[in-house]
Amino acid sequence: MSAPSRTYLYISDLFRPLPYSFSEILEAWEEDRMRPFELVRDFVEEELGEIRDVRLYGAYLDLETMTAVIEYMVDFRGEGRRGTYGVKIVHARDLKRAIMEYYEAERTGKLIR
Repeated sequence: MSAPSRTYLYISDLFRPLPYSFSEILEAWEEDRMRPFELVRDFVEEELGEIRDVRLYGAYLDLETMTAVIEYMVDFRGEGRRGTYGVKIVHARDLKRAIMEYYEAERTGKLIR
């Protein structure tokens, strides 16, 4: 029996569980490509500080395996630090495989931009 798929926010080299299903992430994506970020904005602000700007970096979606990796570049300003940070929303049964598939899609020019 395989592990159930779950949704996570990947930030600061940690996977934080999120309460969203694949269908909720996909529905938000179909509404607007920036909408999935709005689902996790509070978590990101808690980690990084004030969000100055957000833009989609790329997305990998596999409807057959119900895998999604959506990466946003976030410009932020926090206590004594500022910069740009990549954050990912990941929905997968196998997180390691999902991240590998995302980077393969990036390498081969198949990310959704």
